[in-house]
Amino acid sequence: MENQFTVGALFKHMLRNAWWIIVLGIVGGAAMFVLTNKVATTTYEATRQMYIGKNNTDAKDPNSRVMADSWLLHSYAQLAKDDAVVNAAVADLKADGIKIKPAALTDAVRVSPKKDTLLMTVRADANTSKKAVKYVNAYANAFKTVAPEKLSAMPEPVLFSAPKKAVAVTTPGGSSKKALVFGAAAGLLIGIVLAFFTGIYKNMKATA
Repeated sequence: MENQFTVGALFKHMLRNAWWIIVLGIVGGAAMFVLTNKVATTTYEATRQMYIGKNNTDAKDPNSRVMADSWLLHSYAQLAKDDAVVNAAVADLKADGIKIKPAALTDAVRVSPKKDTLLMTVRADANTSKKAVKYVNAYANAFKTVAPEKLSAMPEPVLFSAPKKAVAVTTPGGSSKKALVFGAAAGLLIGIVLAFFTGIYKNMKATA
């Protein structure tokens, strides 16, 4: 008997197997959604602020003094990357039982001026809340001590209260929505391909 498999027969076969094609689409979408959320990473960020400004009591033009001090904050932020500051923070952490290389600490900590103020913000990232807090406090203390020694014209920073805990920051491994759509599309495609080949196989078996 001649082996034939018409388009109409294939279409009917697809309709009969539509339920598990849809199931594969749902399973594929759900699997990709779960996988994307599982590979999300959580880090912890601790922040501490400091005030850096000269005493304006005797200044003839306090506003100009404040403006000049605010411009200098960018220079102070660069000074925060100095080896002397970093090494002092590393030594402080080592004394506290935390070992970290200077380069790693530099990557984990950011010091930046707060716009339109005389405030500097120190931010530290780590894989635990405890480490993030230790990093930011050690760095702020080192900066307060070392920076004025490196730059004599710089006023001594006034540190704000030390943080007790860090904030958890979760970064998804990818877009959950895109992963859901991609997984569903892949599942449907696999279902259609399987249905196609099972249809051909059944037709060949029936006409053998």
